[in-house]
Amino acid sequence: MSTDDVMERARAGDAAALEALLKSFAPAIHRFGLRMCKNVADAEDVLQDTLLAVAQHLGEVEGRASLSGWVFTLARNACLRRRRGLKNRPHVDTDTVPEPADERPSPEAKACEREVSEVVSRALDGLPDDYREVLVLREMEGLTAADTAAALGISVDATKSRLHRAREALRNALKPVLEAAAPRARADCPDVMALWSQKSEGDLSAVDCAEMERHIEGCAACAAACSALKRALLACRSAATTEVSPEIQARVKAAVREWTARRGGAADPRRGGA
Repeated sequence: MSTDDVMERARAGDAAALEALLKSFAPAIHRFGLRMCKNVADAEDVLQDTLLAVAQHLGEVEGRASLSGWVFTLARNACLRRRRGLKNRPHVDTDTVPEPADERPSPEAKACEREVSEVVSRALDGLPDDYREVLVLREMEGLTAADTAAALGISVDATKSRLHRAREALRNALKPVLEAAAPRARADCPDVMALWSQKSEGDLSAVDCAEMERHIEGCAACAAACSALKRALLACRSAATTEVSPEIQARVKAAVREWTARRGGAADPRRGGA
């Protein structure tokens, strides 16, 4: 059954389809809550609150294209409510990021990439909230620029501008580790980070792209900068392989079923929530 079919059945009141749809979003919402709230208990609350809100208001979403942006808007709002009261909460350790699923050539290479992932995770935690969340949505969760913009409540152009600044901030935070031995950029070097960011968003012309690639081939400093950022973003994406623990899944499922029961069995999500 396709995602479209699952969504339509869920909107029509099919409890099993609704549960399947919520389960598909749960890992990404939980990762987002952990990264933004930095607290396990709050991340679990964000997950539960977001999934309940999705169940209650699914009928208000028109079309699959905006679904991811809408879901993360709900998650972001849930995070914002909790981040206002985090001063006395213990910090969660988010340094350990799982390795990508593909095979590594050696244990030494695996250890090296694990170290990079931990450094990137700490660097992400040190970024301002607006930079961290745009990186999590775009790089870690793989949302489109349009869906990321919808989740953040800003325009696509503003999203791309913020994403570029966030990538640059992440790269600067990682310079001492990933570019320690790299030579200094020349005075006539172009802003390859801006160009690379434009290319990754599909906004760089073929001519400008070719010029950038020629420059990188002949400039060790700019090549090192691009390589470092690519490694950092790869580490971000690898974090999206994590799953929600069975215990949390069970608690969320129980909460959703309790909500369904209160609304009279297989509730119709289009009725909204009070």
